Amino acid sequence: MDSGKKRLGSEILQTGRCLLDLLERELCPDLVRDGDLIRFASPWEEADYRVGVYLYDIQDYSAMPTAEVRVSEEERRFPPKAVELFYLVFCNETHRFGGVRREGILVLLNEIVRAVYDNPVLEREDGNAFQISFLRESVEFKMRLWGSFDRPLQPAVYLNAAPVTVESGRKRRVSRVRERDYDLGERARDV
Repeated sequence: MDSGKKRLGSEILQTGRCLLDLLERELCPDLVRDGDLIRFASPWEEADYRVGVYLYDIQDYSAMPTAEVRVSEEERRFPPKAVELFYLVFCNETHRFGGVRREGILVLLNEIVRAVYDNPVLEREDGNAFQISFLRESVEFKMRLWGSFDRPLQPAVYLNAAPVTVESGRKRRVSRVRERDYDLGERARDV
């Protein structure tokens, strides 16, 4: 399904991978045996993993002004769109090989908090940096969110990544001024 349009980078995917890389670097191999056990996952997913990272919301981040990007002398790309991403980082309580002991979950959550706290700014592979911070969600919000997964409320870390800039695909042509002509002739005077 090629539309003939050049594909831009997936900034949201790169942002999530940065978070996964951070968790893998900080948790493996002491707390999680293998980096493959830290992955993008849904809380309802029946799979073999220890730590799941779930993107549950994307919102506008208009607080960050953006400017057009110069592509060439004759072309400009519309400004990137700044968004903020909302993540749920949780432990898989139904790990297939005997599950995760409650103490183990608490230790993992503690180290996830430490990893995020110690690394508040991450950089994507495209060179753009973003801040990662903790969210203060209400218990009611958390219960509704987990209820939407048909799961009881579980301890988890709620994170925000912002600003995440998504490059625009729209471009506009601009004309370079090559020559200027100023007519400085006399003006007619009022009589």
